[in-house]
Amino acid sequence: MNTNKLPKFKFIPGTDINIKKDLLPYIRNYGNRCMSYSTLQPGMNYAIWESIGYVAWVNIRTIFSPTSHAILLSNPIAHPSVQSILIDSLQKSFEKLTLIQIDEALAETLYRQGYKIYQLGIESEFNIQSFSLEGRKKASLRHWRNKALKAGVEIEEKKLSEMNKIEVNTLCQEWLKRRGGKELSFLTRPMPDKDEIDGRFFWARQKNRLTGFAGFDPIYSKGNITGYYHNFDRICADAVNGTSVMTVLEAVVKFREEDKKILSLGLSPLAEIKTGYNLTNPLKIIAETIFKYGEPLYPFKGNAQHKAKYSGETKKTFVASNAKWYDTMIAAASACGLELKPYK
Repeated sequence: MNTNKLPKFKFIPGTDINIKKDLLPYIRNYGNRCMSYSTLQPGMNYAIWESIGYVAWVNIRTIFSPTSHAILLSNPIAHPSVQSILIDSLQKSFEKLTLIQIDEALAETLYRQGYKIYQLGIESEFNIQSFSLEGRKKASLRHWRNKALKAGVEIEEKKLSEMNKIEVNTLCQEWLKRRGGKELSFLTRPMPDKDEIDGRFFWARQKNRLTGFAGFDPIYSKGNITGYYHNFDRICADAVNGTSVMTVLEAVVKFREEDKKILSLGLSPLAEIKTGYNLTNPLKIIAETIFKYGEPLYPFKGNAQHKAKYSGETKKTFVASNAKWYDTMIAAASACGLELKPYK
């Protein structure tokens, strides 16, 4: 590919009602990360390099940093060979750039280009085709699944449009009240209110009452769905213990029948932090302290422990920034479940 002849960016706000149609071809070719589909969420801005790919971001300003700061979500949706070129081109339009939840290959490239790199945590995933519940490490999964089965929990797959909207909204509102009362955005994208292309939902019922559900975003490669990201998990306060686990495991059975390969459990913020790049030992100690004692802010330990039960593979994920450390920390806070409020 001759990158010297690449066309200029076309900047499009997320308010453009036709934007998903324009972005889907890129997603289907290059959307192979757990956060790729989340770039389609409301409130994002886009820079499209026609026929090559796109970058998705939000803008933030604070009283401490009034200049525009572009916070990019995950890797650019493009072939890995041109991802850093897209970022370099976008940097000409913004004074500060921070990329959140990028893979190590891109982090290494940006580090050589002068970006500051910090490990954000780990991503967890497992191979659907080889996954089994056998072995001591899966004992808790077997226990919770059997508990839900014994209590009469039943799982079915249906589209959002096939569900009772009041019933779903009631469950979601009750769930949100236990977590601050509002939907988050960016890394934790909002629950959709209508069917999404290739999205999947599995619903849990006990005695014909909706008690929970799991939602899955598609992961693509070269035009095909190769797996899913478990992005939504909402359970009633009085749901039988094991409902969430059983819902995911039933989805895995269905995905295996369809010959899907990977189920991503997503990010565990601040888990298994290692020094390296610009993450010094003092910063590592701070991250470990927040991970250990920051439960009122975000369930760091619980999140990581839940995903570890599936005994999948883990890989490091990173933050990259050309901004000062303080501005970078503001951006990285979004990775811990805090809401980013874009300005217009």
